[in-house]
Amino acid sequence: MNNDKHFHPGRILYDQFLIPKHISVDHFSMQTGITKNHIKDMIAGKRAVSKTTARILAQNLETSPQYWIDLQRTYDFHIARKLLKGIIPDDDAIEKALINNPHDKLIKIVFSDRQEAVDFFQDKLPKELVEIIDWDTLELEGSRFIDEEMQESESDLVFSVYFKNRRDKCFLYLLFEHQSTPDKWIRYRIIKYKTRIWDTVFEKNKNQDQLNPIVSLVFYIGETSWNVSSEFSDLFYDTPVPQKYLPAFEHILLDYSNRSLELKGAIKIKIAHLLIQAHFKGCLKEIYETLHDYFGYLKEHQGFNYFKVFFIYIATTQGYEAFKEFIRMIRHDQGEKKGGTHMIRALDELKMEGRLEGRMEGELKSKIAIIENMRNNNYDWQSIYQVTGVDSARLEEMKEELVKIQTLSLVAAEAMNKSTYTQQHSHY
Repeated sequence: MNNDKHFHPGRILYDQFLIPKHISVDHFSMQTGITKNHIKDMIAGKRAVSKTTARILAQNLETSPQYWIDLQRTYDFHIARKLLKGIIPDDDAIEKALINNPHDKLIKIVFSDRQEAVDFFQDKLPKELVEIIDWDTLELEGSRFIDEEMQESESDLVFSVYFKNRRDKCFLYLLFEHQSTPDKWIRYRIIKYKTRIWDTVFEKNKNQDQLNPIVSLVFYIGETSWNVSSEFSDLFYDTPVPQKYLPAFEHILLDYSNRSLELKGAIKIKIAHLLIQAHFKGCLKEIYETLHDYFGYLKEHQGFNYFKVFFIYIATTQGYEAFKEFIRMIRHDQGEKKGGTHMIRALDELKMEGRLEGRMEGELKSKIAIIENMRNNNYDWQSIYQVTGVDSARLEEMKEELVKIQTLSLVAAEAMNKSTYTQQHSHY
């Protein structure tokens, strides 16, 4: 079958199974026990194929459950790439995408896996919310509602869901806080971010007469535990103004500043959490065994190489010496465990056929050299910008990018420097 990745699996169900077999929605509902509205929502692209639905479809259509799960995941990635343009790259551009703002991009790449997001929210939201949400309707809506000056220390994602047996939508706003210490003003920024989300909704539906609720979650990884209130009204000084005249809301706090606190559920989110902690807390060596075990549970996914994503993130955020030691530990294990085997495969990927030390580095070096030459010849910045499109701030950014790319080049060279190791594991 020729399954286009741009098609929702519900559309493929209808076009490639129900129509050719002359099966009506009513008949298929009776055959499978799935309600007619559920099937119609899938066909319309309004409802995802869950693991349970995948099993039912497989039993009735002579396919495997994984077939439907892969279709859903591939479709979700297609939508995520459109919504998060420039963040979630094509597979062969991962190394380029992770050069800048790697924490932000790692989070968004991981959460673009819809099932990972579902598992995460089901584990982290209050039980009374989890039980009334129709999780098959979870959709990624967008990102980057944060203030421009906070983009180095915050990341965000917006999802929408419907409630069970209702047609009203709720937004789940997930804010990742990368600052080293708690910031009491995050509550104030969340108010601004929420209004931006509502503004976006108004742009799409100018005739709406009510607001959709937004549940906000703050995921914090800092050096010290979170020690400020999550209630917005606590920002006001002690005032005689009655409480009813003051805005009030509370965000859900997920404090993972404690290195020993383990994330449950979604395996890729657990790995991302560990790696971000390793960067901010300098504990890559200490988390190696846990990371090794997690890699054993990580599965290869159609259309996206998470093993490569995680290794490039480590290389980008840890630097050459730390990553070299990490590689030494992997080789020492000789791939005896499943996690080690996955790590070895990812290590081999870092060869990347010369791409890490190729065009990106050459282009940056060339442009930096041109600008430096113009500066040495007393060109002012206005003239330089007119010729190259680069100002002084961008030049410094380019130099930082070059350093990171050169670090990746060294990592690639280190990954290739393993003749004995390669012979021992050539069957991988």
